Amino acid sequence: MEIADELKEIDEKLINELHQITKDQVEYWDIRASVNLGTNLDFTDQRSKEVSSYKITDCGIRTFINGGWGFCVLKDLNRVTIKNGFQKAIKLAKLSESLSKYKFKIIEQDPMIQHFKINSKKDLEEIDIGEKIKLVIDHEKIASQYSPKIKNTHTLYLDAHTQNIFLNSFNSNIFQDLSFLRLFSLAYAQENGILQRSINSVAGVGGYEITETEKAKTLSSKTAKEAVELLKAKSPIGGKFTIIMDPILTGTFVHESFGHAVEADHILNKESILEGRLGEKIAIEEVNIIDNPTMSQSKKFNLPYELFGCYFIDDEGIPSQKTIIVEKGILKNYLHSLETSSRMNELPNGHGRASSSSSRPQVRMGFTYLEPQDWSLEEMIEEVKDGILCEDFQYGYTDPTTGNFQFKCKLSHQIVNGEKKQLMRDVALSGMTLEILNKITAIGDQNTYNYSDGLCGKGGQSVRVCDGGPYIRIENVTVGGLN
Repeated sequence: MEIADELKEIDEKLINELHQITKDQVEYWDIRASVNLGTNLDFTDQRSKEVSSYKITDCGIRTFINGGWGFCVLKDLNRVTIKNGFQKAIKLAKLSESLSKYKFKIIEQDPMIQHFKINSKKDLEEIDIGEKIKLVIDHEKIASQYSPKIKNTHTLYLDAHTQNIFLNSFNSNIFQDLSFLRLFSLAYAQENGILQRSINSVAGVGGYEITETEKAKTLSSKTAKEAVELLKAKSPIGGKFTIIMDPILTGTFVHESFGHAVEADHILNKESILEGRLGEKIAIEEVNIIDNPTMSQSKKFNLPYELFGCYFIDDEGIPSQKTIIVEKGILKNYLHSLETSSRMNELPNGHGRASSSSSRPQVRMGFTYLEPQDWSLEEMIEEVKDGILCEDFQYGYTDPTTGNFQFKCKLSHQIVNGEKKQLMRDVALSGMTLEILNKITAIGDQNTYNYSDGLCGKGGQSVRVCDGGPYIRIENVTVGGLN
């Protein structure tokens, strides 16, 4: 696909004019302009709630003076409109600077001039919307017909093709041509007054080939099967147990309970248990936590597309990169945006992300995971006399200020004398993040390593993320249930 006509307005002549407009008026500026094409399909109980396609053009202009930001949003990429937008953003930056409590300078970066493109095997634009609708209807039927106990189903299909340009005062000029797809399945099962649900999704950076993977093809049947199985599951009696987290729950813990606490805006706002603790030992020596949103991570999982949480550059023009957060139990780095790195006199590490060109970048994770070690799942279970194997995640709460978390697991199994026993439901875990990191007694090997994908909300925005890890065993965890 050729570059969108709207983006052709931003040529060398306009770029030179923008440098002249901002010269001697601001210390830094950047502009993100994008054209987005997409499809939304939303079906419930085999009936459509939404069938839509869209085209969205938007633009965000940022200007900076001594700690003060100006931000102007445009929906028109006309040359005159863009230049007027810069004038407004300059006025806002001057006003913001006069009111700003924290004075700092943006650390200058080397310019990047680059063109990035996702080479999809099946371009989204070449797939007729009728085929996409049939896909959703088929998934609805599979889930609905799995069992008479399935009472409600919900299937959501989202895709997007976006082209965007990033420019800044450091002379960076970056063009990206990207596509994304997400398929979501929800099913409710009911029997004898008991109602249970299951949710699963598959998502990636790529084309329609994402829907043809085995995980995508079995998505709705897996969801329905889990919902039905939970009807016969038992709830636990609360207490302290040895638990084993599966890779999805491990990833959720690493992302929700720990990852948000290392986002540097939380550090600067004194909203994190990890403020001022760089260089300290905060976990057992075997714990290594990484955020690596660079492309090609999907090769670890033999996928024909890129992971949903990966990207070429963040939304401030900083290349994605592997960031070691914890190494051998020691806190090594925070995750940074351009602002937080400048305020803390650190190099940015590619974690300034925004949900769209018309949203301001925030410090966000990409693909956050716990590195595997050398335990097999069987070895972990063998040593447990009274415990619970906790699988997947339903919902939860975490507070990076205190480290307190509470998670509700989707599926769980009782472990008795080293053997996996009956299925359990409504298993809820609670604790303090750093205590958990120091009560880990086993970390799974590469064969137990996996990931999950989704959308993470913060500050009114949602960005695509992945998280993961191996199975891990943790001693003396507080477990609650309905009984």
